[in-house]
Amino acid sequence: MRLRRSRTETYYHKKRIVEKNREGSTRESYGTASSVEGESWPASGKVQTQQYGERLNYIRNVRISGKYEVKPDEKGRMHYILENGTDIQESDGICLFVGKDAVPDYRIISIKSYRMLSLEVEKL
Repeated sequence: MRLRRSRTETYYHKKRIVEKNREGSTRESYGTASSVEGESWPASGKVQTQQYGERLNYIRNVRISGKYEVKPDEKGRMHYILENGTDIQESDGICLFVGKDAVPDYRIISIKSYRMLSLEVEKL
């Protein structure tokens, strides 16, 4: 299966960075943007309706083109590394409707490793 060229867009992935301040509380920020090609559409269907319920209006599906590798880290978290070196992980940010310099408008909540990398993202 290939992506249709007419529906393919450029999105910007931003790595999530968790920082601690002097008092010990954590704060979430995002790193620099890296571009990925793909297509997105609103979540729908019986399974996603049961899974997300009222949150369904804030969920989108994103399919990313290109080859990728799956590598676990020392803590057992899965990293999906694309051909261009972009390292995608759950809870990272992705800019679907904003520019690469803005704060991400969606967060990756699920990654499915089919032939093409499929993401479920939720509006922040």
